[in-house]
Amino acid sequence: MAKSLDQYQKDKNAAEAKIKGSKTELERVTRDLQLYDIGSKEYNKAKKRAKELNDAIKTYKKELEVATEALTDYAENKNAEKTKTKSEKEAKRVEDQAQRAEDAGDTAAAAKLRADAAAAKVKADEAAAAAKAKGTKTGTGSKTGSQFQVSDGALVDNELSKANVTFDGNRPIVQYNFTDKNGNESVDNAYLYVTTTGGGTGEKAFFFGTTDVVRDRYQKQLIKNYGSKQAVIDKLYKAGLLSTNKNVPTDAYLAALDAVAAEYTVAQVNAYKIEGIKEFSTIDEFLAARKNTNVSKAGTRTKTNPLELSDTSATKIINAISQQFYGRDANSKELNKLIPLINQELKKNPDIVSTTTDSEGNIIRNKTKTGLDVEQFLIDEISQKDEAKANKVLGYYNVFKQSLGVS
Repeated sequence: MAKSLDQYQKDKNAAEAKIKGSKTELERVTRDLQLYDIGSKEYNKAKKRAKELNDAIKTYKKELEVATEALTDYAENKNAEKTKTKSEKEAKRVEDQAQRAEDAGDTAAAAKLRADAAAAKVKADEAAAAAKAKGTKTGTGSKTGSQFQVSDGALVDNELSKANVTFDGNRPIVQYNFTDKNGNESVDNAYLYVTTTGGGTGEKAFFFGTTDVVRDRYQKQLIKNYGSKQAVIDKLYKAGLLSTNKNVPTDAYLAALDAVAAEYTVAQVNAYKIEGIKEFSTIDEFLAARKNTNVSKAGTRTKTNPLELSDTSATKIINAISQQFYGRDANSKELNKLIPLINQELKKNPDIVSTTTDSEGNIIRNKTKTGLDVEQFLIDEISQKDEAKANKVLGYYNVFKQSLGVS
């Protein structure tokens, strides 16, 4: 159930109070650092507390940002609902006038009025879709990770370790390990949100959030950057994410935003973790690059999709095979050896997707050349090339597939 306006306001007030309290304490701790000798017990204690407070302030600022945006979304949602109701009433009123004009024999006036009624109905439908989109954001399923500056190298490395590229069918997606304020962990599909902070420094900040949260953020960012919703539609069309830029339905527009956020996230995570590119591009830059490299014309293009298994997924498959060989789960020494070995081999042997398009750029065929067979690779490693043992375990192939979540 979505929170009330009062609850969102309380969240904002609480975050502001925590920031103020932490900053006040940080000022005191900063004074302590001037009093004590560097390396002394008192100095080290103050230094540790200063780091804790700075980390806490970053977290509270994120909470404040989320609460502030939730208040904005709440107001926008209410406005969208009012616009929907008002437009529906206007459509009904104009339709009634059109019927009266038609009954009076004025067909020209009736036609014009019916066009006006149709425009009002479109406006009502768009307002309804906007209200629905806002409603998903403020629901209990929306989650975000902590926000960090891109320049904070160690923190970026830690965040990216929680994000892994996997596949939903043939479609690459990113799953992220969320941790709530109580320390509970959950894995969910996620998008990467990158923005430029204020102050004119050009500094980039980022966080991982559930797909509805980030898509809506990018919608706001792109409308602000390009000036209007239609300008965003034009950009998406030129990037090949929409088949037309005329009279685009709201559902198709949101689906295109969703698609570009998904592609962008996979590209950034792969670039950082596999290619070693430690700087995130913006969504604008990504759209421009997609325009230049994804020209709609006939032909076949290939794309390499490196897969990286999370420690949890890798452990499941290793344990499934180890149970068949030894009747037990793998021990820590075996896991520490095999998990990095699997991902090294996956990088060497990625899936390769060949996409064939017609003259208008429509996809007519996708063909995937499967890379590393993880199960067979592990069977060979664990059996130490003992063919008899390997053949025996191959009989449990479906068990291994199920442990990976693959049919």
